[in-house]
Amino acid sequence: MVITLKLYSTLREKLPPEARGQATLDLHDGATLDDLLAHLDLPKRVVISVNDEHEPDLTRRLNSGDLVRIFSAVGGG
Repeated sequence: MVITLKLYSTLREKLPPEARGQATLDLHDGATLDDLLAHLDLPKRVVISVNDEHEPDLTRRLNSGDLVRIFSAVGGG
């Protein structure tokens, strides 16, 4: 299964500089968002969008062709 991944802010450092925060990844069938975060060694405290829809459920299974955007979580107070 192939997905398109876009990382924003400091998360872009998880990919080579020439990738400019975007990559195509080949994942095993049935991979979840949690699997993707583990593969990238990213914390679970991030904001994720799948196909331009906010997705808080890390157990969501990904499908070939999905566009996954991952943003750093920002807090304030």
